[in-house]
Amino acid sequence: MRQLAVFLAASALALSAPAFAADTPAYGAPAAWVVPHAGPLPAGDAATPWLLSDEQILIEADKRSTFTDHAFRIATADALRNWDDLQFVWQPDRDDLIVHKLEIVRGGATIDLLAQGLKLTVLRRETAFEQKMIDGLLTATAAIEDLRVGDTVRFSVTVVERSDVLAGNGEAFADVQAKPAAMAQGSLRVLWPKALPVKWKAFGKGIAPVEADVVNEGGAYHVLTQAQPVIKQDEMPQDAPLRYRRPPGLEFSTFASWTDLSRTVAPLYATAGTVKEGGTLAAAIDKIAASAKDPKARAAAALAFVQNEIRYLYNGLANGNYVPQQPEETWTLRYGDCKAKTLLLLAVLDRLGIAAQPTLVHSTLGDALPDRLPTLGAFDHVIVQAAIDGTDYWLDGTTAGTHVEDLADVPPFRHALPLTTAGHDLAALPVRRPARPDMTVSIAYDQSAGTAFPPLFDMRFTMRGELATRMTGMAAQATPEQLRNLAQGALGDFVNNGQIHTRSIEIDEAAGTATIRAAGVGNLPWVRDEQRPYVKLDGLVGDFEVSADRSRAAWRTIPVAGGQPGLIVREISLKLPRAEGFAMEGDTAADLMIAGIGMQREAKLAGNSLEQRETIWTTGREVAVDQLPAARAATAAAKQREFRLRAPAGFPSRTEEIAEAKKAKRLGPLLAAYQKAIDDDPEAANGYLNRAAFHSGIFEPKAAIADLGEALKREADAATYLRRADLYFDTGEFKAALADTDEVLALDPGSESALDYKIRLLAELKQYDDSLALNDEQIAAAKDKRGWVALKAETLGKAGRAEEGAALLAEALAERPGDPGLLNGLCWLKGTRSFELESALKDCTRAIELTDDPAAVLDSRAMVFFRLGRMEEARADLDAALKISPNMPGSLYMRGIVKLRGDDRAGGQADLALARLQQGRIDAEYSGFGITP
Repeated sequence: MRQLAVFLAASALALSAPAFAADTPAYGAPAAWVVPHAGPLPAGDAATPWLLSDEQILIEADKRSTFTDHAFRIATADALRNWDDLQFVWQPDRDDLIVHKLEIVRGGATIDLLAQGLKLTVLRRETAFEQKMIDGLLTATAAIEDLRVGDTVRFSVTVVERSDVLAGNGEAFADVQAKPAAMAQGSLRVLWPKALPVKWKAFGKGIAPVEADVVNEGGAYHVLTQAQPVIKQDEMPQDAPLRYRRPPGLEFSTFASWTDLSRTVAPLYATAGTVKEGGTLAAAIDKIAASAKDPKARAAAALAFVQNEIRYLYNGLANGNYVPQQPEETWTLRYGDCKAKTLLLLAVLDRLGIAAQPTLVHSTLGDALPDRLPTLGAFDHVIVQAAIDGTDYWLDGTTAGTHVEDLADVPPFRHALPLTTAGHDLAALPVRRPARPDMTVSIAYDQSAGTAFPPLFDMRFTMRGELATRMTGMAAQATPEQLRNLAQGALGDFVNNGQIHTRSIEIDEAAGTATIRAAGVGNLPWVRDEQRPYVKLDGLVGDFEVSADRSRAAWRTIPVAGGQPGLIVREISLKLPRAEGFAMEGDTAADLMIAGIGMQREAKLAGNSLEQRETIWTTGREVAVDQLPAARAATAAAKQREFRLRAPAGFPSRTEEIAEAKKAKRLGPLLAAYQKAIDDDPEAANGYLNRAAFHSGIFEPKAAIADLGEALKREADAATYLRRADLYFDTGEFKAALADTDEVLALDPGSESALDYKIRLLAELKQYDDSLALNDEQIAAAKDKRGWVALKAETLGKAGRAEEGAALLAEALAERPGDPGLLNGLCWLKGTRSFELESALKDCTRAIELTDDPAAVLDSRAMVFFRLGRMEEARADLDAALKISPNMPGSLYMRGIVKLRGDDRAGGQADLALARLQQGRIDAEYSGFGITP
């Protein structure tokens, strides 16, 4: 019921009219042309509270009458609570509202509320005022008293709309409800005098109105009748053009053609005599003429004049919804809607000697216009089409920030109807590449400290047009907090949610652009799953997919919508570490057109500096289904040439790179940037959290612990306590880690990560009974017990009960004999506790055969080979594990020991140093297994 007013108003589309309508409702019987619903109301059910929805429309020259009759059952207490007062909306300057019936049907009896003296209250709400619209609509409300569960409310009204704009023509639009609409029974009846040349068209599945001729006291009429709801409409792909997704309905028109409509409406925009000679408006136009001789420059100045000097305000009063305000009035008021701004712009251009004409468009449904009947209601916007030196320009006075360079850009309306005295047919708008980017993102990265570290960045996000105009207004008013949120929200994704510490807005009035500038620490992760690390820099096809689904037979002729046209440029410069041999791979120069999207790239690598420019032009063109296979093939081929930057051969591992950078003291600029981020918003936890992550990533746990402590002072949460507990564990501060884990469990009692930590910490504190008891609770409660079983086996090993742990794992393996995780756990337990080593080898080998990622299992088998004294085989497994995962501290530690025992002291000490760098207590951990260098 909360949408009842909209439901009713939708059947009464406003036309302009002379002022002989009424600002109060009339009360009376329906007109003679109405055929009332006969018989009892349908029973309906829980899914159809609208028992009746009857709509009847009479189309006449310059007049349309819409009768509606509805019945809604209050079936539940919830429906009663959500019931709103009845609301009927009309435009008093040109409409009449006639109320016929307000009733309650209760227990078979009808209560006539009008007969009891109920009168509607009239309100003028201007609900769209905040959207800069004054529509003048009145709302008549009916507050129904003593409404009860089980009642049916029935109400019927007629809205009569008159028009003196359409020159004796008529038009109407009617939605048709489709299943599963909450309607038991409905009908739509549309009629018109037989002498009136009405054409009609249906949209949607199952719409087949019955046609008949009738004669009554009003004369001879042609009648269409459509029952509703019709059958459920076919599901449409979400990427289909909007014309395929419009709701079912019928439309009617007496216009013979689009040309006829164009010719009829054109006189409303005549400019002759609309500018008063010697007036201030004429003087303002003459000033434009004196400022430039070039017609294009004059047109741009005229458009800027209308955009900047006249604020937007829709005026639907009197004839305002179709008839434009006159230029002198607009200039005096300094406000106007699209019609007023268009007529003013036409008058300005006419005085400047530039040929122009008004043009009707639809802001969102332009692609559907060729399939529609010619009606004025098919449009919701009007702009100017100007011709200069053989080129057409479409100028919109309601937008902002149009620059002379952008004047030839084509708006995204698809089709337009030029309004000329001779008449003009519907015309498709051309596809043109914009003269300038809508947005340019330029990012200068400095990753000279090393690929293992986040880069410093300096970014410029430049925009033009209306967005730049809005940004200009914001720049003067934004508080530091608003600017901070704006920059992070608008730019964060471009630097993978990096941390911004400095930001500003720069306005270039001459260029008509606004730029958000930001600096900070970004994210540019290098992939290390191959021998030579690489970073993906392909902003064209990296994430591009032609994902349209046309596998259903019913969809095989439905094209793919082209999206919003636009031009975006991304520029990247990257300062690399000092190393010879960085190389570009893939398409360093690309020029693609895939599925209506043009993509270009230019990339150059000079020494340790990369420069890359990418351009993406979305043309907006639809993609036919038969073009999709070629588009997918082109995408797949382009992905094979994805642009990457590859590190040199022999490039150090991440851990080696961190060690080298720390030794060379290259991390100062990064630490300074993190400090700037903290100073930028010292009361926020985020700056400390980010620096803690950096400190943790470079193996400085104590510094990370300090930062997390500061973050917790500002914003305590479970995730931060858990992070600090992890760091305390790494530093061997088990009691502090346990205290943080308890804080996590107080905030999130079901946290499996915290429970896992607590079990391990209790074991490290040699509180084995408590650890095992908590472990048993998790095993009992868990659906998948494998992880908890493996953890218990590990704890039993620490407690000197390794054989019990092995038996527990063997029991679990009896239920899941091919589980590589359990097999690895059993092999590791036997290897670290040095028992049943031959069977441990079999367990590990079986796990290696079954797993997709064998690095951890190779590490476990190396431990077994080490226990057996088979050092060459241990070294081979450790090398293989580190080839897959070069930074595993345990593998580095054990390989260091193996190298020392093989007289490779330099290599051994290097491996041990890398292991200790990552895990400060690794010596203590392995001494627990009886292993020392």
